[in-house]
Amino acid sequence: MIGALNAQVFTDSWPGAAAGAGAGGAQVAVNQTMWAHSYNPAGLAFVDNTGGGFAYNNPGSYGFASLSMFTATLPINETYGTVSLHGDMLRTKNGETILSSENALGITHALHLLKDLRSSFSVGYSLNFLFVDYGQSAGLSGDGSDGIDLGSVAGLGIDLGIQASLRNRAWMGVAIKNINAPKFGNSETEALAPRKFVAGLGYMPYYGLTTSFEVEKMQGYDAQYRMGLDYAIMEWFSIRAGVSTYPSQLTFGFGIKKGFIKVDYAYVSHPVLNGTHFFTLELYKP
Repeated sequence: MIGALNAQVFTDSWPGAAAGAGAGGAQVAVNQTMWAHSYNPAGLAFVDNTGGGFAYNNPGSYGFASLSMFTATLPINETYGTVSLHGDMLRTKNGETILSSENALGITHALHLLKDLRSSFSVGYSLNFLFVDYGQSAGLSGDGSDGIDLGSVAGLGIDLGIQASLRNRAWMGVAIKNINAPKFGNSETEALAPRKFVAGLGYMPYYGLTTSFEVEKMQGYDAQYRMGLDYAIMEWFSIRAGVSTYPSQLTFGFGIKKGFIKVDYAYVSHPVLNGTHFFTLELYKP
């Protein structure tokens, strides 16, 4: 799950939280929620209510890895936008022994440079403290319980994004993750968190149905394409579906919102491995 030294150190979890994962992860142009930092920090400018959320998934449903995420949002005002504090923790373990962990703690700020009845244009950025603990070597037991500490590395990643909309029915978004390509370790054991560029479009053909498409290019990898649908059947119930390439994956999910509570679920398939279930709980200030 974690790249070796002289390689990528942070596992890319493009689906993000359950709502975005269910719509194929195609969120750079359309996500305007408390989880915007996972896709495009500029989307946070549209969040005008204090709230918090927790997300969880078990990659491949194998049990040896788990990804937990949290976020908390605080709108400032119309001039200065919204800020959020968020964190991700990916752990890989053997039984009760933690083999390695990837952690990110960040702050995101976004605001509108333009917003009227016809159009909007927002910008945002995230500052992420990245920390990787390589855990212990296998040791004599072979399970890591009596191994040697392999150390840890840390760095700072910077994400930038923009979003634009027209009549709240057409959207465009661009985001660059790790624009500074942060490096970890020393000259002999240098590793990096790769730079990632994402651009996408969204369109609402009729009220309640949001369609989205995006292309992602990560440093050293082929481009990945994603498409998604998010249909609000009722004010409190939404269904989602999507598809992505490299690898070819199908996604679906749903969301339920009642009062100040919102629950989302998604399933993301994989052509070789088991599929992954995503769960998210959000709470909003009444």
